[in-house]
Amino acid sequence: MTEDFGVESADRSTVDLPIAPVDRIARLDIDDRYRVSMDARVALAARLESYATAIAAAAAAFARHAGRRTIKSEDVELYFDVEQHF
Repeated sequence: MTEDFGVESADRSTVDLPIAPVDRIARLDIDDRYRVSMDARVALAARLESYATAIAAAAAAFARHAGRRTIKSEDVELYFDVEQHF
């Protein structure tokens, strides 16, 4: 159920990520006997968007701290390095 992912609504219009790639991600490590429902795909997309937004905001702060207006891969990697320590 979508509630298991912390998402109340399974409305496709609430997410910006395309559902097909999210479906492929959801199926990466599951047995072919299982299917992924649309509400599960939308819930996963919503969580991925939320996670990516948080990472992008932190990376922007790191770039700003470095005196840059461009976010680089090193800023994203720094987010994960810092996250591991907390």
